[in-house]
Amino acid sequence: MQGKTQGPKPAPWRKADSPMTRVALGLGLAALALVWLIQGLMGLAVNGVTDNYVRRFMRGTVDILVSELAPLSVAERQVRIQQLDEKFSYPVRLVSGAELSVADRRALARGELVVLGFNRRIYAALPPAGPVKDGAPILRLGPLNDEDGQPNVINLPREVWMQLLAGLSLALAVFALAAWILRPVWRDIRRLQMAADAMTEGRFELAIAEPESRLFAPIAAGARATLERLAAALATQRELTGAVSHELRTPLARLRFAIDALVEEDDMARRELAVQACERDLDELDTLIDASLTIARLDMGALQLHCEPGDLQALLAQEAASLAPLLEGKQLSTDLRLTRPVRFDARLLPYALRNALRNAARHAQHHIALSAWVEGDQVKLVVEDDGEGVPEAMREAVFVPFKRLDRDKERGSRGFGLGLAIVRRVTEAHGGRARMGASSQWGGARLEMSWPLAPVD
Repeated sequence: MQGKTQGPKPAPWRKADSPMTRVALGLGLAALALVWLIQGLMGLAVNGVTDNYVRRFMRGTVDILVSELAPLSVAERQVRIQQLDEKFSYPVRLVSGAELSVADRRALARGELVVLGFNRRIYAALPPAGPVKDGAPILRLGPLNDEDGQPNVINLPREVWMQLLAGLSLALAVFALAAWILRPVWRDIRRLQMAADAMTEGRFELAIAEPESRLFAPIAAGARATLERLAAALATQRELTGAVSHELRTPLARLRFAIDALVEEDDMARRELAVQACERDLDELDTLIDASLTIARLDMGALQLHCEPGDLQALLAQEAASLAPLLEGKQLSTDLRLTRPVRFDARLLPYALRNALRNAARHAQHHIALSAWVEGDQVKLVVEDDGEGVPEAMREAVFVPFKRLDRDKERGSRGFGLGLAIVRRVTEAHGGRARMGASSQWGGARLEMSWPLAPVD
């Protein structure tokens, strides 16, 4: 049953509550806070310098105004202040001394100018000289940046507003840039999350597209390789399970038949034949189980390579001697030219040697040859026989688990198609390769294994 078709989902960067939007917005706010912090610190640093500059700059103007207002009465001062206010570009007022603190009034009494606020309001005392009382009128010039005599909102100068606007513009630019940069990164994260979800659900067929950002290229490549290996491992497991199940049926059926014959057979000779048949079938089952477990462990990486220098020639001689009971009159010759220690895994390599020799013994007619030597920086190991050989079109297929030539099945070969697969897996674990060819000496099969003299663990 198919699920309901859903419409296209909105892009994640268009959602106000998406993680990518929150990250971009956080970067923008961080930039805004940083700009305002820098502006505030700079303002505190230059505030005192600016006040001193305003005092020196306005001192002449204030002295002229004070000199002009000094001989006038209170009423005349008010009239003159109104006239001056119309001529100056900033407000000129007579205000109460209560606007100032006690310290500022003391500074005025000493003849100093008091500069206050962002907008730089300048206060000066008017004669008669003496302490400035709370209600005594004093001269105020400013705010200096006031336009048309109307104070702006929250009484901030234009420069501060411009700084705030610049900080806000920078924050918006950072937000837009972060959203643009994070867009491909977010898409890559979503793809990796989808792949992880699929792996959790047991689905390994999901293809991971090439990442849009270089940041996640190694992660995507690793995830892609992991998916491919898991998919291959599952496919091998399914194939192995099905093949093992199929291969178990024949020896089990023969065992059941032989056991029935043992129960009903009174003749001792025939009973002995039935017992021997049971033993052969049990040996076949044991071989199948051992080979299946070996190939499974190799595919899953459970058998890790551990190479150490050793006497490979002695190991080859030992394996050749152990093949004697299986030769059945066939001749095995060896040509071992390994005069120095060779690095190999003493636990894994015997699996490959044993299966290579048994495969040759199974298909040879009269002769089997085992050769080993060092060529350049490679260890060469060759097993040849005088059997029918392997057609060129099938020389790669013989390394596939449970893959057997049709003629093997026709003549009742007792192989399972796992021996050469184990040979290739072990050789590849040593960093080498296994190839099937034709024997130049006898025309049969020629199995060659080669790996570096110093394989990497």
